[in-house]
Amino acid sequence: MQSDGSMIFVGIKTSDKLRDELDSSKTSMKPFFKENNPEYLQIRQINDDEYIGKVVKSGASFEDLNNILMNVKTMLKMICPKFFFADDAVKIMALSAMPSRNYY
Repeated sequence: MQSDGSMIFVGIKTSDKLRDELDSSKTSMKPFFKENNPEYLQIRQINDDEYIGKVVKSGASFEDLNNILMNVKTMLKMICPKFFFADDAVKIMALSAMPSRNYY
């Protein structure tokens, strides 16, 4: 089956405590965030909630998703070493492709 351009997001829902930890993190950790670069963490608004994680193209293998999940967890631990989150806090969500508009 051909991918329709949808994306998958692997990340954790942010909370006030996590935002505080991110805001107080060392300046040297700020480069972990680069807008629209899949190698870095992204902050996304999904269903009225804010998440931090990585975007990957749909059709990723289970091994790829597991590697991305581990990478997100590792990066968050490096940025916020005092913040604890359970393993099941990391979610994998499908992001819809933006619908195209036809103009007549």
